[in-house]
Amino acid sequence: MINNTFSGLEMFKIAMQMEEEGYNFYINGANHTKGKIKEFLSFAASQEFIHREKFKKLFDESRTNKEMDSEYIFNPDVTKYLSNLIENQVFDKQEKPRDVFTDLKSTLTYALKMEELTIIVYTKMYESISENDVTEILSSILEEEKAHAAYFSKLLKEIIA
Repeated sequence: MINNTFSGLEMFKIAMQMEEEGYNFYINGANHTKGKIKEFLSFAASQEFIHREKFKKLFDESRTNKEMDSEYIFNPDVTKYLSNLIENQVFDKQEKPRDVFTDLKSTLTYALKMEELTIIVYTKMYESISENDVTEILSSILEEEKAHAAYFSKLLKEIIA
């Protein structure tokens, strides 16, 4: 898990990558399913897209404010390092359950697990941010992620009932 101190730019870059992975996962699932599963996955993808765009906007604003200090973030080695920190933390590229998209219950169960892992990663990042002004932003994103998890959990309970 992540145990470093991060600047706002680093945190935003990691978060953009995580949201991009989530978007790609959900949109891929939506492209290969039908009915309620497709609707749910499309909704989940749209939420990941909104978060990614929010992080991108915050990244761009933060970078503008710190132009001199931000060039390193685009170094391929830095990008690879930040990517490796989150590699397989949430969306495990090597081991996806085969039945994740077979029915709505399986899809929701997996999506809920991914939201819960995202919350854990973002919480660790929140605890490791070196800039106080960024903690408020991440705190609001964490609340949105928790709301997603609660919504997915509610949907899952409705299906099981």
